[in-house]
Amino acid sequence: MLRTPKAKKVSNHPTRQRLLTAVVDMMDTTAPEDIHSEYVLQETGISRGSLYHHYEDFTELLEDAMLYRFSAGVEASTGAIQNIVANSGNQEEFLSLLEGVTRATQSRELADSRFDRARMLAMAQYNLRFRAKLATVQDRLTDALTECFAQAQAKGWLNKDFQPRTGAIFIQAYTLGKLVDDISDNHMDNSDWENLITLIADRTLSGKSNN
Repeated sequence: MLRTPKAKKVSNHPTRQRLLTAVVDMMDTTAPEDIHSEYVLQETGISRGSLYHHYEDFTELLEDAMLYRFSAGVEASTGAIQNIVANSGNQEEFLSLLEGVTRATQSRELADSRFDRARMLAMAQYNLRFRAKLATVQDRLTDALTECFAQAQAKGWLNKDFQPRTGAIFIQAYTLGKLVDDISDNHMDNSDWENLITLIADRTLSGKSNN
């Protein structure tokens, strides 16, 4: 059943922050579904009544913790790509630096982050409250990448045969696509995956083959 969003009781408060920080830290080693309210209350020393004063339910606290972690990743990713567009002197340098960021995001060490992303997307299917919050963070990432694509196209570094927002969505699909390999016991050659992405970037996104 779809859960409809409701207004928060308190938007910003030290107690709310303590609860959020505790759960964010727990998620470094524990899956969200394995974190229970008793653990959080014991860790923080906060009463159950205070928890429900600041959050509609315990699930909302888990949701906000997941979004907090995702937001940190969004800031890092958009900042890196914005710096690449601003500091590159030509197409070759731009594509080389973009390749470096892409390879870093596809590493096996970031598999947990990819699973977190998939978990959030699945949660958003039937939870309208969470979907609305996730959409806000997701749109911030997509909007920032769209602006970067538009700037690179204006400089002649990327193919202009696609809309910047389409390109922004497309490169995010790399990350989710990598999950297919993350869950397998028979991993592909990661360098081959990275090389394929580079090939796509060189021949499709950059339009080099048309020059």
